[in-house]
Amino acid sequence: MSMNVNKVYVERLILDIERSIEAILSYSSKPYEALSDAERYAVRYNIVVVAEAVIALALHAARRSYGEEPEMPVQALSILRDKGLITSTDYDDLVRLYRLRNLLVHRYWMVDDERIYRSVKSDFRSVRSFAERLREACR
Repeated sequence: MSMNVNKVYVERLILDIERSIEAILSYSSKPYEALSDAERYAVRYNIVVVAEAVIALALHAARRSYGEEPEMPVQALSILRDKGLITSTDYDDLVRLYRLRNLLVHRYWMVDDERIYRSVKSDFRSVRSFAERLREACR
């Protein structure tokens, strides 16, 4: 399947995702107690970067490849799920990531950094799967 997207734009966003995931995993390789406040905020920032890039990719693909105009960012993900570009599991994970982004941006005082630390020690499988599928579809 070939997609009608701006390949340079898509690749730049995917590189942003990859770099931010590397940074998050680097910080989370330390024990939580060893993280400085700056490192805890860096984890937050990089989560926001990943979520923003995922949504930008989803919106771009929904608009350019499928002619859809999602009203909400999460609708772009549902369009891509319905078109078979992402799985239902990846959709659920990406929506949770976007909701975490909203919490970090809009209700940051309620954030439990230790809980985020425990959850980001995962491998970002759904984010990487989405990025790789989009990268492949662009070829």
